[in-house]
Amino acid sequence: MKNDGIWYSYTLKPYDLEEESFYNPDDFELTELLKNNFKTIESDVLHYLEDSSLKPYFNKSLVSKSNYWKTDGLLFWGYFVKKNRHTFKASWEVLKKIPGIVSISISVLEPGSSIKVHNGDTNAIIRVHLPIIVPEGLPNCSFTVGEETRAWKVGEPLLFNDAHLHKAQNLSNERRVVLLIDVIRPEFLNQQLEICAKVLNGLGWQWQTQSNPNVRKLPLFVKKIWWSLSRWILRNALRFNRLIWN
Repeated sequence: MKNDGIWYSYTLKPYDLEEESFYNPDDFELTELLKNNFKTIESDVLHYLEDSSLKPYFNKSLVSKSNYWKTDGLLFWGYFVKKNRHTFKASWEVLKKIPGIVSISISVLEPGSSIKVHNGDTNAIIRVHLPIIVPEGLPNCSFTVGEETRAWKVGEPLLFNDAHLHKAQNLSNERRVVLLIDVIRPEFLNQQLEICAKVLNGLGWQWQTQSNPNVRKLPLFVKKIWWSLSRWILRNALRFNRLIWN
């Protein structure tokens, strides 16, 4: 993987680095770990879906049908969600062995819907889809990164660069379920805390501006102070939260 620096979507600068769209799963040790422990992970995810309700993804503009893309999980950009620990107990014992893991969440795409073309939050991660339920193959259930479209296959990790433009669709009559895992790229591991704080800050800003568009009209110096303070709070919150990971 070529290291040309770190890109973040919150900067609003186009992502134009010459980096891979999909990664070769065989190049990463985590692939074997996920395959060898798939049944354990699958059991936890299916159990969660039976007993818990998922939340619609907050950015509704990305989905063709409102509330048709739903998520929830155990780890979000370094923040461990303790209330979900009991459901993912067995999976966590496996997944916490992956160096640089910062996100673990269930992503459900309901029948007859699609996720529109968008960039992810940063190129500093390897994003992994571990398919749990895949109703159909191509073309009805498809995932496209850049110009390349692939099918999800149950139990087969799909690794990609989340910064590239990508989209997904599920035109079948059943829901598609993947476990989404984010892992900091090896060359950026020493910046893991800062990367997580910046991404969370950017996501928080998106949520705030969608809830109250007038926030965008604040003077630039006020927004810069806001962003700096938010990142400082987030960095320290993540450090404290890290104590309950084990």
